[in-house]
Amino acid sequence: MNPIISIYGPTNAGKTSVAIELAQEFSAEIISVDSVQIYKHASIGSNKPEKNILEKYPHHLLDCIEPDESYSVGSFKKDIIEIISKNDQQNKNNILVGGTMMYFYSLFNGLANLPEQDLEIRKKLDQQEREKGLKYLHSELMKVDPISATRIHENDKQRIKRALEIFLITGKSIDQLKERKPKDTFDKRKSFSFAIIPEDRKKFKHDLRVRFENMIDAGLIKETEMLINKYSKDIPILKAVGYKQVVEFLENNLSKDEMIEKATNANYQLAKRQMTWLNKLNTTEIFFCNQSNIIIKILSYLQ
Repeated sequence: MNPIISIYGPTNAGKTSVAIELAQEFSAEIISVDSVQIYKHASIGSNKPEKNILEKYPHHLLDCIEPDESYSVGSFKKDIIEIISKNDQQNKNNILVGGTMMYFYSLFNGLANLPEQDLEIRKKLDQQEREKGLKYLHSELMKVDPISATRIHENDKQRIKRALEIFLITGKSIDQLKERKPKDTFDKRKSFSFAIIPEDRKKFKHDLRVRFENMIDAGLIKETEMLINKYSKDIPILKAVGYKQVVEFLENNLSKDEMIEKATNANYQLAKRQMTWLNKLNTTEIFFCNQSNIIIKILSYLQ
């Protein structure tokens, strides 16, 4: 079987351009590994490649589900196994590109038997948050799963609720379920993983701000209003960095300047978390964004 080639790292690091350049060098299918770009009708805020690029270099797992649908790590694992299997039958290479590091980790390190989201339990947790606050939920998590509670920041709403949800469904902590992790599908398959990271953090943060301002100019606010009007402000996509701050702006909780500043900081913190994942992944080589020899060096590994 052909090896799996992964290009990952923080947001706005130039991963897509590297993947496209690699795809030009040999017969390869590009697979998006992005938990936001999976959604339809959300092109600007998720920073999807331009239409003319996608017409020439189609990406799997892009624009696949409606904004009000949920998509989990388990869903990703199932979908990507199917795509890679089809590519194997056609003797095509696979280039995985994106910044959802948990997805990469699940692919190469296995996935615990975690339950799918339970909408009734999630509604109850949402209600408890509204009535008693997020700190209350974090304290409840500390009672039933102290390891996860210690690991998860008290303001990390999504992970607190997910950890509580898992316990309420299974009666077990996340770590207990991970102990029974099934053997990974690709644990014996040859793979090469390359990370692209910024060299100058200060310049990188400035670039994140410029990118978000460009998104605003391109119509991000109108796109967010369309998603709210067509679906709801509570859909998963609008919890993502960038969209979340625009929603706050539309609700008059932030001025435009505050929205830009808050989104920039949130994107920078996201990038830092994405880079922390590199400690858990078996990366073949790490490149800086501005390196000129990235493609040559990657191809040398594949020859």
